[in-house]
Amino acid sequence: MMRSTSILLLSRPSLFPSSFSFSTTSLSQWFSFLRHAIATSDLLLGKRGHALIITSGHHHDPFLVNNLITMYGKCGSLSCARHLFDVIPHRDLVTWNAILSAYAQAGDADIVNAHEGFRLFRVLRESFVLTTRHTLAPVFKLCLLSGCEWASQVLHGYAVKIGLEWDVFVAGALVNIYAKFGRIRDARVLFEGMPVRDVVLWNVMIKAYVEMGLQDEALFLFSAFHRSGLCPDDVTVRSVLMGVSRTGFELQLKQVRAYATKLFLLDHDWEVVIWNKTLSDYLQAGETTEAIECFMDMIKLRVAYDNMTLLVMLSVVASEKNINMGKQIHCVVVKMESDRVVSVANSLLNMYMKAGSIDYAKIVFSQMKEKDLISWNTIISGCTLGGSVELSISFFVNLLRSCLLPDQFTIASVLRACSSLKEGVYFSRQIHTYAIKAGIIYDSFVSTALIDAYSKSGKMEEAELLFRIHDGFDLASWNAMMHGYIVSKCYHKALELFIQMLGSGEQGDQITLANAAKAAGCLVGLEQGKQLHAIAIKRIFNLDLFVISGILDMYLKCGEMQSACKVFSKIPSPDDVAWTTMISGCVDNGYEEHALFTYHQMRLAGVQPDEYTFATLVKASSLLTALEQGRQIHANVIKLNCALDPFVMTSLVDMYAKCGNIEDAYRLFKKMNMKSIASWNAMIVGLAQHGNAKEALNLFKDMKSKDEMPDRVTFIGVLSACSHSGLVSEAYENFYSMQRDHRIEPEIEHYSCLVDALSRAGRIQEAEKVISSMPFEASASMYRTLLNACRVQGDKVKGKHVAETLLTLEPSDSAAYVLLSNIYRAANQWESAVSARNMMRRVNVKKDPGFSWIDIKNKVHLFVAGDRSHEEADLIYNKVDHIMKRIKEEGYVPDTDFALVDIEEEEKESALYYHSEKLAIAYGIVRTPPSIPLRVIKNLRVCGDCHNAIKYMSKAFQRDIVVRDANRFHHFRSGICSCGDYW
Repeated sequence: MMRSTSILLLSRPSLFPSSFSFSTTSLSQWFSFLRHAIATSDLLLGKRGHALIITSGHHHDPFLVNNLITMYGKCGSLSCARHLFDVIPHRDLVTWNAILSAYAQAGDADIVNAHEGFRLFRVLRESFVLTTRHTLAPVFKLCLLSGCEWASQVLHGYAVKIGLEWDVFVAGALVNIYAKFGRIRDARVLFEGMPVRDVVLWNVMIKAYVEMGLQDEALFLFSAFHRSGLCPDDVTVRSVLMGVSRTGFELQLKQVRAYATKLFLLDHDWEVVIWNKTLSDYLQAGETTEAIECFMDMIKLRVAYDNMTLLVMLSVVASEKNINMGKQIHCVVVKMESDRVVSVANSLLNMYMKAGSIDYAKIVFSQMKEKDLISWNTIISGCTLGGSVELSISFFVNLLRSCLLPDQFTIASVLRACSSLKEGVYFSRQIHTYAIKAGIIYDSFVSTALIDAYSKSGKMEEAELLFRIHDGFDLASWNAMMHGYIVSKCYHKALELFIQMLGSGEQGDQITLANAAKAAGCLVGLEQGKQLHAIAIKRIFNLDLFVISGILDMYLKCGEMQSACKVFSKIPSPDDVAWTTMISGCVDNGYEEHALFTYHQMRLAGVQPDEYTFATLVKASSLLTALEQGRQIHANVIKLNCALDPFVMTSLVDMYAKCGNIEDAYRLFKKMNMKSIASWNAMIVGLAQHGNAKEALNLFKDMKSKDEMPDRVTFIGVLSACSHSGLVSEAYENFYSMQRDHRIEPEIEHYSCLVDALSRAGRIQEAEKVISSMPFEASASMYRTLLNACRVQGDKVKGKHVAETLLTLEPSDSAAYVLLSNIYRAANQWESAVSARNMMRRVNVKKDPGFSWIDIKNKVHLFVAGDRSHEEADLIYNKVDHIMKRIKEEGYVPDTDFALVDIEEEEKESALYYHSEKLAIAYGIVRTPPSIPLRVIKNLRVCGDCHNAIKYMSKAFQRDIVVRDANRFHHFRSGICSCGDYW
């Protein structure tokens, strides 16, 4: 076979070097021939030379054999090298070195070859006493290629044994190996012990420190390198500048850069690469300010930036949402004509979208010469997140018309847009069909987005179907399904899904737990909520602000204030959501004062309230009827630029009305640029409560003239206004217009208002007819209204009948017994009155005590009739006596019919003097300036005598007095009440 090969080779002499002569047979020419084959990596040429050597009879020469093995190894034919190695009878050290080099050359592609090379080295050690550095060199390479750290340690030990440990070549190779394996300390020990260190070795060590993240050590070593007498080269400089971040090392890096500039070690291309690396480091570390300063330095130093620079800076600007700087970089992009590069144009799109400027993004998109799918996805997702959902869908339609096909990210973004539209379910179904046709329906992004879109549209059956056919466990889908159940108010199903997840052995995340806590809170499921709290603590989710805010909300919804306060106190740094949740929970559970205290703590913590926080605080003030506190919150609203929010403004209108300041409420309402139906309702109801029926009805007409459609609450306010002012015909007209003109079915609250209007007007029989004509059972409040009308009319017979009906509905209603007793007492039927009271005691029903309070300098003062527990009781009672004497001079005559006890007339008058509202007004006159209106609140209906006396007080002392009782507001001024004595 070898002989035929040689004949073939001899037939093509042109393949050999022109200087080669077949007539000569010197070994030097054969060696030169093999060197040429090695230099050109020409295996075929090397094999021809091998054939000629055989035919010339020199194939037994050790020198040529060793060079043939080397040639085969260098030309990538390990099998030929090994075959030649195995067949030669005598092997010297050079032969072993040649075959080991061949294995080192092949070990790069095959780990098996590397291990075979190790085996040959072990055989060599058994055959020869001493080896040289040339023997160790290929074995070192095998160590690196195989990744065998143990082999390098064995080799190190062998080098020590044969006295080559500090050989420059051997020690350098070991330093390189240890550095590559991350054994930086071992590498440094060897490095420091070497007698001679060259530039390459210094670079190896510096690069190792950089790759290990030991930046300070790398810089220290660079300094030592510079002091060693050797000069760091361009490799050294690039390693330091590319590997060391600017944070904390600005000065050192400037020195390295100055050194490189001085010795011309960096060209312009490498300079911009290093600057880009620095910018990228700042971006990844979130140090956007430093990145911007670095970019400004580039401009000052006139460093030529490239497209990568622009990409990084656009990402920096996007994270900062700094649209002004973004526009400046946009100008640079246009100047460099980089906007033609699709990646740069996409970054511009992303920057404008992140900065909230959809209009600029649309301009960039329309001017793009080339658009890829990333371009479309950026504009579609940006419009969705920016709230321009119709525009997002429009871009999606245009994408379908282009030659590009949407992917799962496109579909997920446009489905998110659909879920924000009223008619979104129609588009969702079309996109669902497309996803099926495109074969991406089972993608987790798509299926989760579809579940979310269907559930937000209330189509839980479709969502459940998608969820059931979903292959495998996908947490995002489970979370979307749980959220869908919560949105659809299927709280039980949300918790059942959570239990099913735990039962299957799967673990949810923070979103899962927060959803479960919300479901438990909405169900007022305290026990389930406590179990969820325990799971959060067990999984260390109690440190997650999102989860712990959900747990806090759950406790508040369950009315567990003590646990809620404990949870809140353990939140390290509550955000505005956690603070607002706590404030809102306090208000919902009747702890309004604690809500205001929590707000004070929130401001001390430096957390800014948002619109929802303010709306909740305003509600707390209105429930406390704390006008001054409400005004302070109003001032904060203006200070923090929340005065334009319609939700906050509506709450303020409602607060001023409920605190008795209807003038400020109306003034604020008129200043509102955007009025929602809630705003109109708050003002109409407020005017009704204050007895301003004419204003309320005019406002209702104004509302309809502006094409604002009234709702059920609007008509409650309108009918209430008619009731408080005796406008029976207007009450009938508006009641019937609900269904006739606005298609609103009257509810029990509307019937109650109509019954109240008729009862106050003394038309008791008509009121009874309305009650009997209702499509549902009458409420106790309706009969209570009728019973009060019987008291006013003095109708004992009808009163007794209504009282019996009321007690059948609510046997424990104290008002029924009290009103019936008062009817008898007003008719001087004291025995019947006592009988009614005794019946009340027999069934263990207690009358709610009447009390009044007044807020002076943010402190509430509470009064009960005849009570002397107040710390200034003597002063107050003396003032009451003075007031009664003064108003008697003005014409006041006590109405002893309201002293509902069987005592002497003089005692009756004395008993009337010290009713709770009179005590509160007396204290207000003593402790407030004459110009300040007095605002008193009473938990029950104000009695007729007090009402008459307060009219005289307002005239005699020239004070505006506002009294809010259980039914309405009374504004007293100059001896006249706003109710017109109709209440």
